Amino acid sequence: MEINMDNDEIVNKLLNYIYESNPTAEESRPLPLDESLYELGILDSYAVIELVGFIETHWAIRILDSEITHEKFGGVNKMAKLIAEKLAEKEST
Repeated sequence: MEINMDNDEIVNKLLNYIYESNPTAEESRPLPLDESLYELGILDSYAVIELVGFIETHWAIRILDSEITHEKFGGVNKMAKLIAEKLAEKEST
């Protein structure tokens, strides 16, 4: 679990996971940071669930089903922002 990470570190950790776990993502390097990887066909629904599992395990946070939306999960930068917000919440409690 890494609580004190800046946005770039979170983005890089997400990208490394996505590249390592997904051959389609690896072939599509570099991935766009502000577009939905699901809508681009890089991640399928199963890969999204695996990504959520990675995020929850790596950062010891909980992603609610209601947060897996285009607004919060529709791009690597949006995912990083959600992670940072959850880490900040966790740190303040």
